[in-house]
Amino acid sequence: MNISRRSFIKTGLAGSATLGLSGMFTSRKWFQSAAAENAPKEITRFTYHTTNCGGRCAFKCTVRDGKLVKIVPNNWTDTRFSTVCLKGISEIERIYSPDRLKTPLKRVGERGEGKFVAISWDEALTEIHKKLSSSIAKYGGKSILFSASSGIEYTYQQLVTLLGAQYVCEAGIDVGLANGLEECIGGQAYGYVQNETSDWVNSKTIIFLGCNILETTLTDSKFFYAAKDAGAKIIVIDPNYSTTASKSDQWISIKPGTDGDLLLGMITLILDNNWYDAEYLVKNSSAPFLVREDNKQLLRVEQSKEGNVENPFYVWDKNSHSLKPYNTEGVNPQLEGEFTIDGVKVKTVFTAMKENQKSYTLKWASEKTEIDEDVIYELTKRYATAGPAVLGWGFGGIDKWGNADVAGHAGAILGALTGNIGRVGGAVGNALYHGSSWTAALNSWELPPEFAQAPLEMTTQDRRIKENSVRVVINLGNTLQQHFANLSKTEEWINSLDFLVTIDPFHNPSVNYSDIVLPASTAFESEYDIINMQVNRSHVLMSQKVIEPLHESKSDFQIEKEMAARFGLDHHLPKTPEDLQRHRLTSGDPRLDGITIETLRENNFIMRLKVPNEPYRGFMDQKYSTPSTKLELYHEKMVEYDQAFPNSDLPSEAHKNNSLSKQYPLQFSQAHTRYRVHSQFTNAKWINQIDPHPKLEINSKDAESRKLKTGDLVEIFNERGSFQAKCKVTEYLRPGQVRLHEGWWTEHMKAGNLQNVTNDKLNERQYKLRYGPVIPYNDTLVEVKKI
Repeated sequence: MNISRRSFIKTGLAGSATLGLSGMFTSRKWFQSAAAENAPKEITRFTYHTTNCGGRCAFKCTVRDGKLVKIVPNNWTDTRFSTVCLKGISEIERIYSPDRLKTPLKRVGERGEGKFVAISWDEALTEIHKKLSSSIAKYGGKSILFSASSGIEYTYQQLVTLLGAQYVCEAGIDVGLANGLEECIGGQAYGYVQNETSDWVNSKTIIFLGCNILETTLTDSKFFYAAKDAGAKIIVIDPNYSTTASKSDQWISIKPGTDGDLLLGMITLILDNNWYDAEYLVKNSSAPFLVREDNKQLLRVEQSKEGNVENPFYVWDKNSHSLKPYNTEGVNPQLEGEFTIDGVKVKTVFTAMKENQKSYTLKWASEKTEIDEDVIYELTKRYATAGPAVLGWGFGGIDKWGNADVAGHAGAILGALTGNIGRVGGAVGNALYHGSSWTAALNSWELPPEFAQAPLEMTTQDRRIKENSVRVVINLGNTLQQHFANLSKTEEWINSLDFLVTIDPFHNPSVNYSDIVLPASTAFESEYDIINMQVNRSHVLMSQKVIEPLHESKSDFQIEKEMAARFGLDHHLPKTPEDLQRHRLTSGDPRLDGITIETLRENNFIMRLKVPNEPYRGFMDQKYSTPSTKLELYHEKMVEYDQAFPNSDLPSEAHKNNSLSKQYPLQFSQAHTRYRVHSQFTNAKWINQIDPHPKLEINSKDAESRKLKTGDLVEIFNERGSFQAKCKVTEYLRPGQVRLHEGWWTEHMKAGNLQNVTNDKLNERQYKLRYGPVIPYNDTLVEVKKI
């Protein structure tokens, strides 16, 4: 009898007779004597969740007779983090999943067919060494690309360096908004909000722009409710009525792809109504810098060189009524004005911004976004005048549009105008995954100087259409499905490769394209007692072996070590993971004082850094990691694209001006969900009892015109390809949209793959930005028909 966990709980004791269990309860098959000699051997182990849901839950695991049987939260010093969500609990089932790769595999069919034969580790490693050696001899180490999913904690960095290979992790994903924001504030990794989410209790207004935090960062929900209880007004701006919208004070529906237009309209309202903080702008931003009228470049001491602290930008000093470098002691910059310097007309960045904003009126923003004028007005007034405010966005929505950089840039300007960057209770950026907290520097494992990782030639997406060096791919995770749009073009590139290896615990869709497959252990399994370590949420977390590696799997540390041994290079690697973690803790960072392997062991492998008890808040000193150390609102390098200031830009594909919209009138998006992390947990059977199969969500009006009802099998298609899934009619989506939760594997679709239809056109101007072009997955047009 096959009884699922959910069915057993649902039926309960009252249903035991129906299940035929009442008689079994008295059977010796079920019960044994409680004598001590029959007691199972039970131990407790400690680890943390390594998936990139951002929760970084720490686990206390019960292991009984060598098998993981229970997961509960470990005790953090800050007990607000002592939690676990359904994904963490489901690891008990997933570890023992039938989808586990049990032995090394060798392809015997065509790439993509998924036909393999089992081979030994020796055969697999010998073949890998042979192919990699051949490629290095012919084309150099740069011909090998290690491509890692973001959920992979151990990324083979030592081997990458030893082989002189290239390495990439999620190029073009989750970078669209960060590209705009971080040009203004400097690097902060994926554009996270500057202040820790626990600081939201000090905010008066929190605006979530396409951010469904109560779905995608469940473990931060307590901070959402704490802020609400403390009096913050929470406003969600989202085309769809999300879980977060349902728990907020206000939901504003916006036309998809127009988020940047809303923010541009808000900038104009703040400027026109003098709701900006002039003193903040003068002290902390590039607003007083001077822009030349002739070439649109900033005026600086040596015009032919890049501007920075050593080659400072000029401002107009109100005290001396003359030109001065902005960092001159005692200078009093003028915020607004136009001047002529040696025959060259210049104006302040702030004055130029005002001129640039003239066309972005309240009426214009309302028409673009389909939000009423009075709603935009009240939203903006509150954000600018009601006290500290957070403008937070997510990764899975507006970030995956071709014009996302405009919204990121405009958001940074809003934060600067209102003084909400480097302020208690303020922040601008990605509000998911508790991305900002106290941290500490860890030592890196040094390799001899003759070894060097090859520079990454180009974004992964471009490798399919541009000449490049890569002939071999070592795929870590499920990158071949998750890291590319337009799967048919990806398959052409895959088939052109000389050799492809996948390393993962599960038979994910990328496995089917591979020549050799290596079964990695899960993060709960290892040959060693200590596995890995992270600094996260102001704590040091260490992961301990929970159980022995299952089947013939090996830990990533062991796989890297054995691969390096084939090249005679393993002596450069640490002997054990514990040696590596001990070394990492010797960086000398005072925030690590007292934290050692031994003290971590004494504290269940989790300790708080030597940092203040208050929330982390970035840039409180108003020193930014930009060339000028100021908030840089004007981007010279984007002048040729008319994006030195953020300017309205149509989406890449999903807009009415596109002739394709007549043939494919529906905008398709992939949404994050509480049930998965990208494509991770797609095979989690306990979770799939709740969310059993892919569902294409469609508004009732669009369903009615296509004669569709919930449960119908539909085809989703455009000129790139198609896939099939069941249909779900809903009122949560706006008309004109369809949505599928991301990450479903090919085998779960009725036919095809969701990436068959996604838009892979990159925005040319974004090559100049720090993260390169974003892949516009959600900026996609499709049509839907009943099968």
